Amino acid sequence: MTAPSTPTPNTTPNELFASKRLELGSIYTRNDLRTLFNVQAASLKNGIFRPNGYKSVWLFITEHKTSDRTQYVDALAGEILYMQGQRQGRTDALILNHRQRGLELLLFYRKSKKEHPHAGFRYEGIFTYQSHSGSAPTSFVLARNPAEVQDALLAKVEQQLGSQGEFNPKNLIDARTRTQASIVLRRGQSEFRKQLLRAYQGRCAVTACSLHQVLEAAHIHPYLGDETNVVSNGLLLKADMHTLFDLGLWWINPVSSRIEISELLRDSEYVSIEGQSIYLPEDELDHPSRAALEFRFNTIINR
Repeated sequence: MTAPSTPTPNTTPNELFASKRLELGSIYTRNDLRTLFNVQAASLKNGIFRPNGYKSVWLFITEHKTSDRTQYVDALAGEILYMQGQRQGRTDALILNHRQRGLELLLFYRKSKKEHPHAGFRYEGIFTYQSHSGSAPTSFVLARNPAEVQDALLAKVEQQLGSQGEFNPKNLIDARTRTQASIVLRRGQSEFRKQLLRAYQGRCAVTACSLHQVLEAAHIHPYLGDETNVVSNGLLLKADMHTLFDLGLWWINPVSSRIEISELLRDSEYVSIEGQSIYLPEDELDHPSRAALEFRFNTIINR
């Protein structure tokens, strides 16, 4: 995928997040970005760059560096980025305090300089600070925005289903199979869902709905493989509550353990869930992980 054509902004640059003008998964060279955002600064060649007039920090990461470059240890593993800051630490504060400053961290990533044409980078989306250690250089752990992960997954599924052709009344068996497949995908991994159904006694953690056909396995911390398929990292949710949860429109405050909602839900029937506690499993070991709730709370609130 190549960089999209330059859009015409309908607001001034000071009001924009750069992510609004970028396409997830596209390949951008530094010259593409220079043109797209009218960048004049020579510091665009640096690994950590803040474009003038945008509430964004750009992270240019090359996993395998050429021998003439500083050999920082950087790697993208699924939804987690491990990266080192500049040796002098001059830009560390941009990463450490990006939430307080209202800045988004945008990742441009490549395995090597030759991976993409013209030394381009794949735009991986918005990441958020999780932790750091050491100094000169500081080692950072960043996590991908969970809402973007879900959006990308849904877009991929929609594209795959859409590519199978238009509606054909003579092909209802195939259509039924595709529908069932999409339902299975949405419900979550079979064994993980079974565990949540047992732990939550077959009822939605928010609405107490007990109709199993509409109950789904939701991850609190985004799915990163089998190690995240544990009951304490999950919630059993009715389909609509799962969708709203993944979109970041409601969450559980890790301190009060009560539900909080986005402003977008205040004029809807979902306003009634605000402030309520969720239904918990009888076994305390199956209760939602405080660490997972904190991760999601910090990511959703500060995205």
